[in-house]
Amino acid sequence: MQTEVIVIGGGPAGMACAIWLKKLGVAAVVLEAAAETGGLQTVNPYENLWMPGVQGKTGQDLAHDLARHAEDLGVEVRLNCPALRLHEGFRVETPEGEMVASHLVIATGTRPRAGGFTPSATVAIGPGTPMEAMAVEGRKVAILGGGDNAFDQARFVTERGGQATIFSRHEPKAQGVVRAMTDVPVVVGPYAADQQAMTVNGQVFDLFGVMFGFEAVVPPGLDLKFEDGYVAVDRRGETSVAKVFACGEVTDYWHACAATAIAHGVQVAWQIARG
Repeated sequence: MQTEVIVIGGGPAGMACAIWLKKLGVAAVVLEAAAETGGLQTVNPYENLWMPGVQGKTGQDLAHDLARHAEDLGVEVRLNCPALRLHEGFRVETPEGEMVASHLVIATGTRPRAGGFTPSATVAIGPGTPMEAMAVEGRKVAILGGGDNAFDQARFVTERGGQATIFSRHEPKAQGVVRAMTDVPVVVGPYAADQQAMTVNGQVFDLFGVMFGFEAVVPPGLDLKFEDGYVAVDRRGETSVAKVFACGEVTDYWHACAATAIAHGVQVAWQIARG
């Protein structure tokens, strides 16, 4: 199959890019590895407080709205269709066969860092539905990490009747406004967390929430330039390989959130359409 643009990843950046490409008259197909589009927003059951002009909607609502918008426009989306490998000549290897395009857009996003932990009934990796699936009421929960998500999840645990303690190896990097909203013990400094014994520095906990941030997910094959583990792009969104673009959280170009991911996808679509 051949098309003008293959968008790899159906999160907010990829869907926004595909929607704009459609409106700009550029033929594109979205390849999504999962059974639904939306990326990390599909596991975000919380109201998105940081999306300008959008109130009262969760991340999951946003994922649904983007999918519906793309469907209404007739954007071609292939679900359960991961990009297994990228090849020179803008060729993409998939379970459905090889696809070829004039441009590639890498919008594969990020995944929560596990840091050596394994997801289980007592250990959640990353924020959102993994944490919400755990029964926290009346239980002691160790939140490992010092970013915004660590403090947010500690607050949600407390609101659900749990007892949260945050462990951060370094001075927490969470924004002041987020820290101010969270009233739980914060232990700063080296710690040893044992998943088998469910202890942190010898203290026993019922549950762990692992909030070690995120890492980029990139299909193998192309000799792309990376910066701090993320795909490097210029102001146009183009990578070190000509006509291969990247947008959203896989680049870490802007502050990571749905709003900037959507904007980045739009920027890339516009640049491709301009030629």
